[in-house]
Amino acid sequence: MAQKRRKKKSGWLRAALLFVFVPLFVWALAFLIWFNWTDFNNFGKKTPATNPSTQVERPSKQTEKPPPEKILEEDRKKLEEILKRR
Repeated sequence: MAQKRRKKKSGWLRAALLFVFVPLFVWALAFLIWFNWTDFNNFGKKTPATNPSTQVERPSKQTEKPPPEKILEEDRKKLEEILKRR
């Protein structure tokens, strides 16, 4: 008995998808590498730990008082004279 020959399905859809999605995938991968290049570059390097003694603690704003102004008596008199002239 003779066997029927099957026609091969054309792979145009598969080829089109391959030619579209492979370049897009490669482009996206290259973009992600470019975007995170500094992270990849510093991957094996050790970063120095911050020294806690060099950090300055700032008092909270609630307890912080403005420093009193120190104006010498001579300077105060000069300023008063200037204001009186105006």
